[in-house]
Order: sequence, then C-alpha cells, then structure tokens
Amino acid sequence: MQCNDFGRLAVFYACDELEPAEREAVEQHAASCASCAASLVRERRLIEAVASRLPAEPSAVFLAQCRGELADVLDDSSHLSLWRRFLGWLRPNSWFAVRPAWSAAFCIMLGITLGAMLPRWLQTEAPMTAREVVRASDTPGLSADDFRKVNRISLVPGGEASRPGIQVHMFTQQPVVLTGTVDNSDVRRLLMYVVQNNQQFDSGLRMDSLEALRALSDDAEVRGALCYAARNDRNPGLRLKALETLRGFQREEQVHKTLLDALLRDNNPGVRVEAINALRAMADQPEGQPDAELVKVLRDRMRNDPNSYVRMQSAAAVRQLGPRTQY
Repeated sequence: MQCNDFGRLAVFYACDELEPAEREAVEQHAASCASCAASLVRERRLIEAVASRLPAEPSAVFLAQCRGELADVLDDSSHLSLWRRFLGWLRPNSWFAVRPAWSAAFCIMLGITLGAMLPRWLQTEAPMTAREVVRASDTPGLSADDFRKVNRISLVPGGEASRPGIQVHMFTQQPVVLTGTVDNSDVRRLLMYVVQNNQQFDSGLRMDSLEALRALSDDAEVRGALCYAARNDRNPGLRLKALETLRGFQREEQVHKTLLDALLRDNNPGVRVEAINALRAMADQPEGQPDAELVKVLRDRMRNDPNSYVRMQSAAAVRQLGPRTQY
C-alpha cells in the first residue's frame, strides 16, 4: 500500500468502516511508516473529540416524566366541553399551521374583499335628516371659525353646467352638510379659504376646492386666491393646477407676476413648464411694448434653468419679443 492510498483510507479506518482485508493493509502500512502512523493517531483523536461533544442520551427518569405530562394533557383535553373546543378552533394558530394552503387562500380572499369594499363603505354617507342638511342661502353668514370645520367638499349634479352644485361637509358635534353653488358668497369664500390655507387642510380637500373655483376664474378675487395657491401651496400638483386654471389671464398684473415668480423660483419643473407655456402664448400675441421684467426673467431662464424645455421656450419667447423690445 502506498502512502496516498493510506491517506484516503485512514479516515474510514478510524471510523471502523473498512473491510477486514483493507483494515489489515492499513495496519501493516502504519507499522512500517511512521508519518502515516502519526496521521492515523490524529484521525482517531479527532473522532474521539467529536464523539465527546455529542449530547448524552436523555435519562429514563426524564423520559418517564415527559410521557406522564403528555398523558395528563391528553386526558384533560378529552374532557373539554364542546364550546371550549369551538373557541379553540377559532384561534388562527390552531388551523393555520395544520392547513397552510387553505389558510393562505383565505387570507388572500379576505385581503381582496376588504381592499375592494372598504373604500366604498367608508365613502358611503349616512342618511341625512332634514335638520342636518343646510342650504347656503339660508345661513346668516359663515365665519372663519366655521371655515376651519370643513371636513369634505363634493361636486354634485345640479344647476348650470358651468356652475356645479357644492356640498360642504362640516365637522361639528352634529354633522352638517352645507349645500349651494359657487355663486353663493359664503360658499365662494369658504372655497377660497380652503385653497389659501395649505397648512390647515389636506391636499385632496384643497384640490376639490380649486376644481370648484374653476367656474369662477373670471372673478378677480378668485384669481387672487388662485395666484396665492400657485405661489405658496406646498403641493406641486396643486400649484400646477392653479396655474392651469389661470390660463387666458396672463396679461392681468397679479397673474402675470405669479407666472414670472413661478418660472423664476418654483423648484418643480412641471410648474415652470406651465408658466413658460403661458408666457410664451402671451409673447406670441403682440400687444404693446413688453415689460422689462418679463424680458429679464426670460433671459435668465434661457441661460440658467435646469430644464431644457424651459430654456428652449424662454429663448423662443425672447426672440419673439426681440423686435418689440427697446434698449
């Protein structure tokens, strides 16, 4: 036997897994080769060390104690009432582990059902009594304190197509629904109040109010509220919506300044794109001498705006205004 063959069989010899002929060959080689004999001693010591680390078999006393406790539990469970067994079955841990496939299918169906039905249940309005619904025309006047109690605003069919009906849900001790149209001064003031107080009302409520005010964009006071929202609202989507509602009034002073301010200072590219589109449309309609502030802002955006579309449109507007600009 060669040393290479001995190294391959030494582990099996130490584990007592060789045939008698192979064991005899290993022993003969170990007797004639000192290094292989030392290797065999190391293998035996390693196996002995591993065997010493294995946990000992549990004692018979411990096994008898465990069997006795198990028998007691089984005897107690056999005497449970039918009601207690039913309550135990209702606990998820009693059937989730036993039937994992059915449990997973049940959870999926429960999630789909709740996801589809819960929003509808939450949006379903409780039936209103006659005393809970108040017409805006019947109120003596709403104060700023009343405005703070607005909980939800809904557009409802009714009236003219350009003047949709409005339902304002007031969060009071007894729920009140104020109904009317944007032509009512109290409703209009309330909508403007919501649009201008972005720290007090959530973005969904402000967006609903802005949508309702779209029909009154020809009113200077309403345009003032829209300009305020376009400058100060923390939601870029609502700022963009406010600028879209102001289309067609670019030449009005407050709207013009709002567009310039949005183009120069707003950090949202979508808002700046809407502003430059409105200003570009105004530049394409020659009407008198363009103001110096407009040309100054356009030149600045042409060079410094991070958005390539805004830079391109600013340059086009400057070229359009160039022949009419006096230096």
